[in-house]
Amino acid sequence: MYNINNVTLITSMKIYSVTEGRKKLGELINQVKYQKKVIAIGKNGKADVLMVSFPSGENGIPITEMCAESESFEFLEDEPNLYSINDLKERYV
Repeated sequence: MYNINNVTLITSMKIYSVTEGRKKLGELINQVKYQKKVIAIGKNGKADVLMVSFPSGENGIPITEMCAESESFEFLEDEPNLYSINDLKERYV
């Protein structure tokens, strides 16, 4: 079980194939929107995307959380640290 952006993901959730997801798109959207289910769609039994309900009461997309959970910045793990805390001129946090 995983918790991403306050949405609990169960690892045994059904993964819809792309073809099945396309055929049932309206039904899947209703499940996500009204029943707050998380729907996985993928190929060969592996989830490639998740459909999750947009968080209510928030202004805009929670981009920080989305980036933190994505693999977009994994390349930085192999990069050297160029700066240290001593390089900061002003501390905001």
